[in-house]
Amino acid sequence: MKSAPISTLLKRRSIPVWCLKWIVLAFILSFNSCDPFPAKDINHQARVDSLLDRADHLNTIQNTNRAKLFLDSAYARFPEAGILDRYRKYQRLLTYYSDRNNTINLVIAEQYIDSLFLLFDREGIKNKYRAEYALAHLNRGDHMQFRKNYDEAYSYYFRGKILIDPIDKCKRNPYTARVASMTYEQKNYAKAAGYYKQAYQEAMECPEGDSFDNLFVNRQGYLSNVAQCYSLLNRLDSAVYFYDLALQFIQQNEAKFPTKQNFIEQARGVIYGNQGAVYRKMRDYKRAIPVLQESIRINSQKNRYNFDAQFSQATLSRVYLEDNQMGKARSEMEKLQASLDTLSNDEALLRLYSVEWQFWDKLNQPGKSLSFLKKYLKLKEVVDRNSRNFDKMDQVLLKLENEHNTELLLKKEELNRLYLLATIAISLLALTIAFLIWLSWKRTRRNLLKLADLNRQIIGRNTQLQTTLTILEKSHQENARLLKVVAHDLRTPVGSISMAADLLMEGELKVRKPEFFLSMIKTSSADALDLIDNLLHSNTLPDKKERVELREFLTSCVDVLQLKAETKKQSIDLKTDAIDVFIDRQKMWRVIANLLTNAIKFSPPGSTITIRTKKSADRVRLMIKDEGIGIPAELKDKVFSPYSEAKRTGTSGEKTFGLGLSISRQIIEAHDGKLWFESQENQGTTFYIEFPVH
Repeated sequence: MKSAPISTLLKRRSIPVWCLKWIVLAFILSFNSCDPFPAKDINHQARVDSLLDRADHLNTIQNTNRAKLFLDSAYARFPEAGILDRYRKYQRLLTYYSDRNNTINLVIAEQYIDSLFLLFDREGIKNKYRAEYALAHLNRGDHMQFRKNYDEAYSYYFRGKILIDPIDKCKRNPYTARVASMTYEQKNYAKAAGYYKQAYQEAMECPEGDSFDNLFVNRQGYLSNVAQCYSLLNRLDSAVYFYDLALQFIQQNEAKFPTKQNFIEQARGVIYGNQGAVYRKMRDYKRAIPVLQESIRINSQKNRYNFDAQFSQATLSRVYLEDNQMGKARSEMEKLQASLDTLSNDEALLRLYSVEWQFWDKLNQPGKSLSFLKKYLKLKEVVDRNSRNFDKMDQVLLKLENEHNTELLLKKEELNRLYLLATIAISLLALTIAFLIWLSWKRTRRNLLKLADLNRQIIGRNTQLQTTLTILEKSHQENARLLKVVAHDLRTPVGSISMAADLLMEGELKVRKPEFFLSMIKTSSADALDLIDNLLHSNTLPDKKERVELREFLTSCVDVLQLKAETKKQSIDLKTDAIDVFIDRQKMWRVIANLLTNAIKFSPPGSTITIRTKKSADRVRLMIKDEGIGIPAELKDKVFSPYSEAKRTGTSGEKTFGLGLSISRQIIEAHDGKLWFESQENQGTTFYIEFPVH
């Protein structure tokens, strides 16, 4: 029976694979000597620059394996290479194999990350090359993030940021950008956009003499990533804004980097393609077509980002299709198919099939449409399956780990032949050190778990505080609303008292007796006190229903407001039959007072306000009609809202608070009735109240 891979057995015992790798690497380190690198750590920048340039050229014109073989061979003849020389080699190879669509490449990349950490096995080396050591943490975090081990990834990003912060604050931005990338992968696009904006601000702190990556690549990339987040959130105007910012940044800074024009053009082409996709979502085909064409022109050239050109071709085909330019859509699909025949791209092919079946469906050719739909679904299944297919990862990992460890052993043997006699003793020492490291790791993990638990408690407390603050805010808003209601409803009785007092003082005794004014003051004062008492219990539900004679009730309401109408030379025409109703007198008085006050307020001087009633078998309908300015059509749906924007000034400049009709409707509905109106602008308004008699 075939035995299981070592890494699989380790997983069954809950011991992390990476722990074993550290033990093996420590063993290799101690196997050969106390110092696996030259006694004098001297780096050779010019020589390494030349080697890396040659490797880059081979990677471009041939393939990654050819570039790797060249570097391995060159460094085999370069035993005096310093730590930074070796670091640069591993970093460059890491970039060659950082292909997330290739499982083999990813495992090889992990081996080079291990090699980077092996370089910094001593404290003195870590301090001397602190920036490079921090970057190694960034590489490890990237790998952990792709494996969706987000806790470990964040841990490495955090440690790396701590290492780089005292040295160069401007280089914090790659670590913030990685957190943004993690958030993006979790589809939290709004939060990711915020992190990318923060990374951009950090990158802008870098001095003018910094690297091309910090001065150009990262900055335009962060702006473009913010736009992509907004595109996925369907905040399309924001996406267009940030794509424009990225293009403006490129235009303003490209002249500073004359040797990087190829990369700059590719970046511009990618942004054009993404921008065209946003315009397509907006159905702005006039702007989408030229930017997509420019994206294709740029990145379809040799030694450019041809995959992106294929994506733009697929998008342009869809634009032509949606814009009913069928001939151009057909032509663009044929060009894309020709490109795919020479450069395979499953994602672009999937998009092509999607456009094809919709194209033929639009031409009413169901046979061809169904054929491409089947191809689309079949390829989509394969693409989805490949994106999750890591079933054989353990076997590949074991094989490549053995190959890489063998390579390291051979190189160590070449450099340390003089120390073979001390192998056994040093090996035992290395195993002891590895065991102590393992114990230390266990203690560290326990501490991290305690910190995580404490963090959860803090988050819980913060959540409770936030909830309490929300409740207090709602309470504050409710209190403010209640104050507005009190102020609004007290205006009528207090206004009547004030008006009666003014008329008494102005000598109106010749027209009416003092008892009339005193009776009005007494009635209004009682109404105000009842209203205050009612509002202190703060509800609009009827709680003191009693039998009320409607004609007498309406007459008392009219008497209170008659003086206000007379100040505008208005008359109130009340005609009603004697009808007994069962209502809460105080609350219904608030309704009638609100409606009459509004009629007076919005009617011109000299007009008449009409009040009529009509009784059916078990219900009574009350009509209050004015000859005022009416209610415009655009405000009719808003007048009953408690926070209505439908606030207009009266015909004599009276202020409006926008609460009366909302309160009135609540009271009428609490009486099992209904309140509505009919109105035409500048022709008056009629309000109707209907409620049960009993």
